[in-house]
Amino acid sequence: MTKTANHKLSLLIIITVTSLALYLVFIITKSHQVDQYQRAYLSLTNDVIKAQEELYYFNHQDHKAYDRYSLQLVHAEVEANALYTGLQSNRSHWLKRMVISTNDVINQAKEINTSISTFVADLETLLRLKVSNEYSTLTTLLLEETLLDSLVSAEDKLYVSELTLKGALTRAPSEALQNNLTFRSLVNYISFRERIKDESTQKEKDISTNGVKEELAKQNRYWLEESETIKQHAFITMLLFALSIAAYFYLQLRERLLQTLAIKQELAASEKEKSTLALVAEHAQDAIVITDKDGYTTWVNNSFLALSGYAIAEVIGQKPGNILQGKDTSQDEVTRISDALKKGESIESELINYHKDGTPYWIDIAINPTFDANGNLQSFIAVERDSTKRKALEQDLAAAAELAEVSNKAKSTFLATMSHELRTPLNGILGMAQIIESNIQNQEHHKQIQVLLESGEHLLSLLNDILDFSKIEENKLELECAQFKFNDVINPIAHTYNQICTDQGLELIIENELNHNALFTGDKSRIRQIIFNLISNAVKFTHQGSINLSFKHTLTANSQQGVVMKIKDSGIGIREERLANIFDPFTQAESSTTRQYGGTGLGLAIVKQLVEMMNGHISAYSELGKGTEFTVTIALETTIEHASSQPLPFDNESHNHSSNNREHDTNKEAPQRLSGKVSHNNTESRHQQQALNILIVEDNKINALVAKTFCERQGHRASVTENGQLALERLKEDSFDLILMDNHMPVMDGVTATQAIRQQLRLSTVIFACTADIFQEAHDNFIQAGANYVLTKPIQEQGFIDAIQQHLPTIMENQTPTSTTNTKVIALTRHTQAAITELATTEAEINLVTMNQPCGHTSINDNLQHFIECAEESIGSLIIAYSAHNIELIHSHVLSIKTLGINFSILRLITSATEITKQTNNNQLPNIHALQQLINLLEVNIHQASRLMHSEISKDTQKNNN
Repeated sequence: MTKTANHKLSLLIIITVTSLALYLVFIITKSHQVDQYQRAYLSLTNDVIKAQEELYYFNHQDHKAYDRYSLQLVHAEVEANALYTGLQSNRSHWLKRMVISTNDVINQAKEINTSISTFVADLETLLRLKVSNEYSTLTTLLLEETLLDSLVSAEDKLYVSELTLKGALTRAPSEALQNNLTFRSLVNYISFRERIKDESTQKEKDISTNGVKEELAKQNRYWLEESETIKQHAFITMLLFALSIAAYFYLQLRERLLQTLAIKQELAASEKEKSTLALVAEHAQDAIVITDKDGYTTWVNNSFLALSGYAIAEVIGQKPGNILQGKDTSQDEVTRISDALKKGESIESELINYHKDGTPYWIDIAINPTFDANGNLQSFIAVERDSTKRKALEQDLAAAAELAEVSNKAKSTFLATMSHELRTPLNGILGMAQIIESNIQNQEHHKQIQVLLESGEHLLSLLNDILDFSKIEENKLELECAQFKFNDVINPIAHTYNQICTDQGLELIIENELNHNALFTGDKSRIRQIIFNLISNAVKFTHQGSINLSFKHTLTANSQQGVVMKIKDSGIGIREERLANIFDPFTQAESSTTRQYGGTGLGLAIVKQLVEMMNGHISAYSELGKGTEFTVTIALETTIEHASSQPLPFDNESHNHSSNNREHDTNKEAPQRLSGKVSHNNTESRHQQQALNILIVEDNKINALVAKTFCERQGHRASVTENGQLALERLKEDSFDLILMDNHMPVMDGVTATQAIRQQLRLSTVIFACTADIFQEAHDNFIQAGANYVLTKPIQEQGFIDAIQQHLPTIMENQTPTSTTNTKVIALTRHTQAAITELATTEAEINLVTMNQPCGHTSINDNLQHFIECAEESIGSLIIAYSAHNIELIHSHVLSIKTLGINFSILRLITSATEITKQTNNNQLPNIHALQQLINLLEVNIHQASRLMHSEISKDTQKNNN
């Protein structure tokens, strides 16, 4: 029996003993109660029997006897009622209810109580009858004597005697007797006497049949049986209690014996273990040293002697460090070990020891202190392992790793160089092809240029795949983490592939069920790359039907917010046995695929690794001949921004994505379904873009020509310099709105030039870096130097246009208000304080002479402050109203501005506002240039009002000082 089982059994016995003890207490309590009720009912029985017997021997002459008998009857009745009441009250007390809870005994007590009440009443009635009978008998005798004395007739006397004796006669009395009053009284008393006798007889019969004795006998038997049962239970309980106590002491004794036996076995095992440990320590391959608390050796094993070359006599009593350490032993490690030993702490180290013959060797050493029962330091045990071979191997591995690092760097340098060298001519090829494509009219020539573009883009795609895969293999691919809207990912895909699908006779369907106001945090460009790779495969392997893209909110397996994207096509499909390998690098679904469709087989491998880097999952389902569906789930932190009045990127006002004219709800809760050809309504806004003055810094003439042509095609002015040094000199003389900066150039490279522009020239001009290096390090260098954006060669015209659009607010912020009045604008903007300052002194009209307290204020400064607040509010409201194309609000705000101009006598402001209200009166959206001019006027007058306020404050200050 295990110790746990023994403990459980002891606990069970303790519970049993406790239960039996409680039951004994219960039995004793019950026995006491039963004994009380048994005695009470026996006493009641005696009282009833005694009362019934005493009635027949009742002395009617004794008046006190009558009182005693009545008290005896009352006592019996009260006692019976008290017993019944006591039993009944036990129901309301939980302990007494447990002791005596039988309903039968309570009902029996109730019956006894009722019977005794009846019995007592009958006895009292019988007693009264007996007294009445005695009285009537005596009265009859007296009347008889009186009549016998007074009567003369012997016959009458005989009649009276017989009547008195018998109580009734059949013959009638004489007429003289009938008229005798005494005789009449005698007859009445005799009649009364006889009636009492009859009632007494009946009452005695009732008393004899009352049954109270039987009921009492039954109740007494119940209590007697209950008493006997209690005695039996008490005997059994005492017996079990004694047995349990005996079992408990037996278990305790047994447990002590087992503990003693276990201690003996443990001692034997300990001795055996010590012997075994001594044997192990003696023959262990690791060297073991035991020292006292002061560090002097007390014991070593054979392995230590073999490792160190010393004899045991040379070691005992010595400090190990004194005989083992030498010139190459690290003193820092020795000091660290010494400090730990002084503190009585464990320590591990690696250091050089010396053999007796002077040969150095490396050891891994672990030293642990031992303590006595009182916690006092007793000794140290050191375990040493020869690590000389491992150290040599580590040195070899370090050398190999260094060589591998050199090889990786050489590989990276080669890839970067090849990327730059390939992308530089490719930039010229694709750039000139894009320029030529838009300029030729001949359809055949257009097709040939299209082939050139497609081939160049295919070459660029292969180059990107190889470089991306190389970066992923080297763990050098880093993901960006920035907020974006998913429409920024979907729009370029729609713009790129709608025309491609239309040309191939395919229908492109995009279902976007993402919240329009959702902001996602992640790498937008890599997500776009994933979708581009998958849709590119879908287009490549689909000859008819449709390609479906869907986007939905989801939760990942880790309950993170994310997006699920599905790309489904009706193409050639993939055999089931090939699905498991399609994500392997340089692998395609069929061996014939490469010959027929081309490709490196890296696209899906890159997609899978990008998805996994984003904590996502990709899966594929396909049926041969029916098509393939890829499902991509990626984790993206999602937040919802407040709804904007701006039109949504995919609403029916900005794009028409349905060649079949399907109507789709643009409510943000409804999914967006986009199909067919995209209508690029951004053409008009492109022509409205402000003409910029752009400086191109590029040493390659072909790339410079491409960049300049791109700029001029958009209506911008472009100048070219060959290196960074010439760019700095040019910037000292002229101002530019935008700088396109190449990376690798003679004299001064792009990164150095960008740093000089920011740090030396202190210019905030927007800089677009242009580099053929696709590694993140090159991009980061440019950004750290001060570039606003990095364009990767070969530059795509649309990408260049998008970059300008993205940074246009910053470009315009660096311009003066004057320049904005002479060029076209695409959005209403505010200007910086520096830009406003140049125009404020010439175009501002607000002055102190014509103001005349237009607002009713007594202070000039209050009037000027009122103008500034109203003008600032009007500018903000006007920009918001125009962005929402709300003509009614624009009209209202312009009227307010006109009123402001009238109040402060600003004629140009009044004229400009009047011209705009002419357009809004016709429910026509005002010209954006006129609105920008109105904002410019407000800004310069705000600036002038601020100057006037400062001037007035200075005057007041001088007056106060004087």
